[in-house]
Amino acid sequence: MFEFTGFKVCAPFGSGHIGRGVAVLSLALVMVCSAQAVAVESAGEGSEASASVRALEQIIETPMSIRESRRQAQQAVNDLSRDLQGLKTSVIALNRDLRVLEEDLLFPANTRLSVFVSLDVGEFFQLEGVELKVDGETVTSYLYSEAEREALAKGGMHRLHLGNVSAGDHTVSAFFVGLGPNGREYKRGTTLDFTKNVGPKYIELSIVDSEARQQPEFGIREW
Repeated sequence: MFEFTGFKVCAPFGSGHIGRGVAVLSLALVMVCSAQAVAVESAGEGSEASASVRALEQIIETPMSIRESRRQAQQAVNDLSRDLQGLKTSVIALNRDLRVLEEDLLFPANTRLSVFVSLDVGEFFQLEGVELKVDGETVTSYLYSEAEREALAKGGMHRLHLGNVSAGDHTVSAFFVGLGPNGREYKRGTTLDFTKNVGPKYIELSIVDSEARQQPEFGIREW
């Protein structure tokens, strides 16, 4: 009997050349099986080692992946903001074009009348409201806020009225209400006769301080 690493090999009766051959063959089989077992064990250990390396790489790369994800998300937000801003600009331009088109349709140039208010005052008058009449008929009344008064005082103009009048002679009357010198209530009216010809007509209602007279002055002029 031969014994190799836990395996027992029995030679047949009448040991001789045949018995020794069987023993050698058995020994070879045992060595092959052992080698295969060692290879399988080594492969298993190699797989475990590879898995550990991959896990370690994932742990190391996780912060970079987070930063990249954040960068991509921020880029997407920036792209969306630019798209929204472009869309907003397009909508504003479209609304402006539609408003101009609407005005051209509703108020043709040959009958259009535009009335503006300008303000150049300091201590002598605080504008509160304006009433406008065209040919004796009230066409608009407007009350001004503090922000609007400040905008007018900085040189802005307010389009008080946009309407239609036929060609010929017409009358515009404006009535101003506000606070005059020393905070007293102040009312003043002014009138302009004008002729509407071909093309649009523009009229300006102006309010200015008179240093010489120490009071506001109200005027109407054509463009």
